[in-house]
Amino acid sequence: MLHITIKNKSIFSLFLLFNIIFLFISCGSKPKKETVFIPEPEWVSNKKEVFPDSKYLAQLGTGTTANEARNNSIAQLASYFNTNVKSLIEGETYTYNSSNDPGKVERTIKSSTVTYTDLELFALETEEPYFLIRENKWYCCAHIVRKDAWNQYEPIVRDNKNAFYSIYSLAQQATEPLERIKIYSQTERASENFLASLYKATMFSKKLTDEAFAQDRAVIASIPGLVQKEKNNCVMCVKVSGDLGGTVSSTVNSILSQMGFTTSDNPQKSYYMVETAVDYNEIREDDLYVYYPSVKLTVKSQNKTLYVYENKLDRVLSYNESKAKKSACDGIEALLQKDLAADFKQAVGLSE
Repeated sequence: MLHITIKNKSIFSLFLLFNIIFLFISCGSKPKKETVFIPEPEWVSNKKEVFPDSKYLAQLGTGTTANEARNNSIAQLASYFNTNVKSLIEGETYTYNSSNDPGKVERTIKSSTVTYTDLELFALETEEPYFLIRENKWYCCAHIVRKDAWNQYEPIVRDNKNAFYSIYSLAQQATEPLERIKIYSQTERASENFLASLYKATMFSKKLTDEAFAQDRAVIASIPGLVQKEKNNCVMCVKVSGDLGGTVSSTVNSILSQMGFTTSDNPQKSYYMVETAVDYNEIREDDLYVYYPSVKLTVKSQNKTLYVYENKLDRVLSYNESKAKKSACDGIEALLQKDLAADFKQAVGLSE
């Protein structure tokens, strides 16, 4: 009985061993899961057919990973968008008459710039990245539906428009040409944000932007001409006291003319009086003429004083009165040449 039991146990052990071997073989030869084939999206090779320019802004990006391809596609779209906005700005030229001569026309290019764009705020979408086996890299397409983006962005344009007109309307209420020049110059600076948003909106949809804001663009374009028109109205009569040989008078007239203002000797034909007083502040020391020269220039209309410029020199010494005064006037001329134009432009708001 013991011999039979041992034999049966041996048979059972062999049977168990064969089953274990079979299981290992079965597991090792189990078929691998099939790779799912994803067909190549048409936008990889034919982007404009899938996302036509008339309806979309779209750009491709590539990378070694899906996420890199997605980020590069967004970067490419941002770069394309900004480049085209800047091209619109640089190509924008305004014309205006620079004087009372209707045949004389000046041209100026707006200097607005756009440095960045938050595309993610305006209907930005990306396709699912695709791994292109033949090129061993990932592709992705970022795109914007023009109309959807324009509708989302339009309130920002309208806010900038309202900010622009809040200043522009003040110029219409001003009574003095110099005051209107100052406000128009402030308006022109305020128009930069409005213009920048208009250019962005144009990239989304030129048609919708023109329909909504064409008249406002014309108003912005007219500002340099309005400034020049007011400058033409600012006829200035220069009167100088204490001048020797007309040195200071000639200098003041020249500076005003270089800034685009008309000067006249006739107060009746002038809108503003430019009163300039040269004071020698003389101190006699025996036979020596000692001067501490100063100058005060005031621009006045009939109703108010609009600008005051004051400056002074260090001590001037001479035994000859004429030489001392000439030296003082020459020094004041140098001060005026150095400071007056810049100071007046800043006060009035004229652009350089």
